[in-house]
Amino acid sequence: MAAQYKLEQDGSVSITLNIKPHGSMLEQEEQIAAAVAEVGRLATELSLKGFDTDGQPIIVDNVKHTSRGEEKKRSKRRGEK
Repeated sequence: MAAQYKLEQDGSVSITLNIKPHGSMLEQEEQIAAAVAEVGRLATELSLKGFDTDGQPIIVDNVKHTSRGEEKKRSKRRGEK
């Protein structure tokens, strides 16, 4: 169940997701909820990319702000060593 997206010419985004629910009604509801969450995650990711810079520094009030770009970040969860 992988969501696919297409950027339209007018700037909108079309997200397509195919699901094949199976099992009990509760299991099907959980599958639908997971699919909707995946679409929300993808839409949020695409929206946030619109705020990303191209790597050029931004100067605000004579302070230079820079970005490391899209590098993977590793954070520890509570209780992890």
